[in-house]
Amino acid sequence: MARTNRHEAPPGSIQTEQQRLAAIRMAAEQELGRLRTELGERVAAVERRERELVDALAKVGKGRSPLSKGTEEALSHAQVGLAAHAQQLAKRDADLAARERALVKLETDLARKAAGEGIDPEERLAQIEARLKALQEAEKAFARTQIELATASDELARREAALTERERAIESGAAPAPASGGMSRAELADLEERLGRLERETRNATVGSTFGDSLRTLERRGLRGNPPNA
Repeated sequence: MARTNRHEAPPGSIQTEQQRLAAIRMAAEQELGRLRTELGERVAAVERRERELVDALAKVGKGRSPLSKGTEEALSHAQVGLAAHAQQLAKRDADLAARERALVKLETDLARKAAGEGIDPEERLAQIEARLKALQEAEKAFARTQIELATASDELARREAALTERERAIESGAAPAPASGGMSRAELADLEERLGRLERETRNATVGSTFGDSLRTLERRGLRGNPPNA
């Protein structure tokens, strides 16, 4: 097999992909850092507003500084705003986690790809040739089994025709002609049983297995016993 026909990855493909991934990772880390800083600032602002709200509620509870109607409305709006900010912070945190997972997956996929492309070309070629040889042998075994089955089927049909002719001769009172080949009823029944067994094994061999496995199974089993014309 010519070496020029083998499919090989360009020598620099892995290095180029790694460089591209490094650039993506750097940009992602910068973006994640910016988002973390922004998130930290928002958290600090929310905590500050929460403390202010707690202090205001404490003053109201002690009766030291009764709040006006406008102040109560402002506190109510502040509570709603705090809840909304909390949801935004939770969503932003989830987005950050999703980006980190995507980056890890990208690195894992590249590592797996690099490991696959790292197989020696000669070793890969040897594996392909070995599989091809096994498939060719299996095809030959399948062809032999098919020929054996066809031969046995033809012999069975001929014997059945001869048996039918003898039965008709017996029913008409004529002397039956001697059976050619000397196959008795027992031999005919045995041949038919062997054919049925082979057909069942052929069907079973093709269920839940690969094509090559089925062919090799047929080669090992075949017709149990020699073909009738052997």
